[in-house]
Amino acid sequence: MTDTHPVTASDGCGCGGACRGGHDERLAPAPPHNPPGRTALDYRVGEYGPFLAALLDRLASPAYPALNHLTVRTPDDPAIGLLDATAVLGDLLTFHSERIADEAYIRTANEHRSLVLLGRLVGHRPRPGVAAATHLAYTLERDPRAEAQNVLIPRGARSHSVPASADEQSLTFETSRDLTARWDFNELKVRRRRPSLLTPRDLEKRSELFVEGTATGLQPGDQLLFVFGNRPAVNARCCRSPRSGSTGTTRSRRSPCRSRPRRR
Repeated sequence: MTDTHPVTASDGCGCGGACRGGHDERLAPAPPHNPPGRTALDYRVGEYGPFLAALLDRLASPAYPALNHLTVRTPDDPAIGLLDATAVLGDLLTFHSERIADEAYIRTANEHRSLVLLGRLVGHRPRPGVAAATHLAYTLERDPRAEAQNVLIPRGARSHSVPASADEQSLTFETSRDLTARWDFNELKVRRRRPSLLTPRDLEKRSELFVEGTATGLQPGDQLLFVFGNRPAVNARCCRSPRSGSTGTTRSRRSPCRSRPRRR
C-alpha cells in the first residue's frame, strides 16, 4: 500500500512528520482519580497544554481523513488558532468545575456559604459569630505646665493588638462607650476583682458565703443579719470554714431564718 499523501519531514509543514506518522492516544485527557482523605479534589480532566497537544495530535489521526490537508502547525494558522482558543476554553471550564466540586464536600470546601448549605442538609444551623472583647488600660502623658485635666476618649477609639508570633494577625478593638481619663489616674492599679451583688435569692440558692479578711471579729455561732431595703431580712448562722482566714455562713431551710420586713 502506498501513501496517498506522501509528505516528508523536510517539506516544511511544521508538524515534524506527525501528519504522516499517525497520532498518540496517550495525549488525550485522562479521567481524574481522588483517593480518600484529600483536602482538595483533582477534578480537572486536563489543562491548556494537554488539551492543545491532544487537539494537534488528532489532526494526524487516520480516524479523521478530512483533516489530512491541515498540515500547517504554526500559531499564525487559522486552524491552529481555533484549536488554541478551544484549549484555553477547556482550561477555564475545567478550572471552575474543579472549584465547584471542592465546595460540595466539607473537607474540601473553602467558602463559608458552602459549609452552611452542607450543614442544612442534616439540620445544622451555625450560631452567629461573636466579636472578641478585652479590657484596655490607657496611660496618659503628664504635662508639668498644666494641672490635671479630664481627657475624653471617644466611643469607637481603635486599638490594635500586637501579634505574639508570625502566625497570628493583629486584631482591632473599638471602645464601646466614652471614657474620661486623667494623667493622675495612671497611678491607679487595675482592679482584678469585681464585687458580687448579693440578693435574697442568692442566699436561698447558696449554702455558704465567705467573708474576706481575718479582722472581722466573727466567731463560730455568731448570727448575721442581711437586710435588703424593704425586702424581708435573712438570718444566717456563722461557722468556721476549713479555708484559712475565711469565715462562712450556713443556712438551714428547716429553721426559721426569715423575720419581719424592716424599713431603713
